[in-house]
Amino acid sequence: MIISIRPLARSARAPRGARAGRVALAALVSAALFACSCTTAGAAVSAAASVDPAPAAPAGALCETAAHHQFDFWVGDWQVFDTLDHDALVGYDHVVKEADGCIVQQNLQMLSDLYRRPGVPYRMFGLSVNRFDGERWLELWADNQWGAIALAGGPEDHYAMVLKTITPSRGRDLRLVWEVRADGSVEIYQYIAPAGSGKWEKYGDLLYRRNR
Repeated sequence: MIISIRPLARSARAPRGARAGRVALAALVSAALFACSCTTAGAAVSAAASVDPAPAAPAGALCETAAHHQFDFWVGDWQVFDTLDHDALVGYDHVVKEADGCIVQQNLQMLSDLYRRPGVPYRMFGLSVNRFDGERWLELWADNQWGAIALAGGPEDHYAMVLKTITPSRGRDLRLVWEVRADGSVEIYQYIAPAGSGKWEKYGDLLYRRNR
């Protein structure tokens, strides 16, 4: 609330008693406003002091839910074989958990020309960063041949993990399916489809065996 007190014009001076009354009124209003501001400020400080601080998350608990462990089957050192080429050894993959167990990081080094881009004088090296965001798994893959791809998904039916591209890459959708075998090996099926068509065709089948 704003109180405006305008002075009287010189030609119409008020009696001395009236002027004294106005001075007293102004003093009273000033005192009231000062008291009000002090009370409001004190209440604000008191309210701020009474707010409980946000509880700190227990150490190591941020990524310890069951969902955060859904990719643990893939962690380890692997020999990678191409089942479409008579189980030929085509690469090594080192998959580790980083950042207090919150990130699953893949480091794939190809030993053969599989996935090698024409005209590139070296073989593929790629890595992926995988993280459960509270609702689904997200993966960002990048390599030295074709670029980068973002995927999302989670466990599906009897498959340990299924990820699909969030946006098409070079006019195609990509779908990756992880299946854990009884002997502990992991098979990754790779499918592609024209963007948005849902017409999947297998283009890769990699078998992961522990590098003992």
